[in-house]
Parts: sequence; structure tokens; C-alpha cells
Amino acid sequence: MRGPRPWARAGAVVAVLLAAATGCSQAKTASSAGSSPSSPAPAATVMIVSDPATIGRFTPVTVTVAPGQAVEWVFQDANPHTVTADDTSFTSPQTGLTKGQEYSHTFAKAGTYPYHCLIHPQMKAAVIVQ
Repeated sequence: MRGPRPWARAGAVVAVLLAAATGCSQAKTASSAGSSPSSPAPAATVMIVSDPATIGRFTPVTVTVAPGQAVEWVFQDANPHTVTADDTSFTSPQTGLTKGQEYSHTFAKAGTYPYHCLIHPQMKAAVIVQ
């Protein structure tokens, strides 16, 4: 029987380092809602709601958190939406999430993070980390 392959371990190390460098993200449904010990409580919550003018809307449009804190997006619209950083540093599932689902991302470092809905690019907002 063969032992563990070195490239498999290297891949796991790269994944951990990438998550630490860019922050952590996770999507969940209402049935899996609740905080896990590894997820910090969100410092801010953004609702994704229906808006006839733009198909949907992020509310509030801007939130401010400290480094190491999480933002949670709560999907309240029946239409699918994403939360996608303009620089692609984070994204919810690209197929979209709908009513009753949530997505969260922990921001590791200070900066302004504009984001949009990949499905409806006219939906725009920003997270300020300071």
C-alpha cells in the first residue's frame, strides 16, 4: 500500500494559506443556519431584497467592519443573486442564492471592497474594512 502523496499534502497547505490570506467565506441555507465555532459572528448584515428597478438590491449599500470581522448577506428575494467582489477576491456560489439562504465572508485586512451581483451587475454595494 502506498503512503500519502506529497502533492496531496501540498494542495491542502496551499488551500489553508489561501483561505488565511484572502479571508474565509461560506454559504448556508436556512436549514444549516446558525453559527459554528469556526465562524465568527457577523459584525454586519446585508439584506438582498427585491427591487423592481434593478431586479434586486443590497441593503444597506455600504457596511463598515474591522479587520477579522465577518459580513453576512441574507437573501430575501426569490430571484437568484450573488455577492461577488469586483476584484473577485470573494464570491458566493455563482449560480446564485435565493430566499432563505445566507452567505458570509470574513475580511482579513483593511480596505474598501466593492461588490456586485454577477447575475444582475447593476446591483452594487461595498464593504469598508478599517
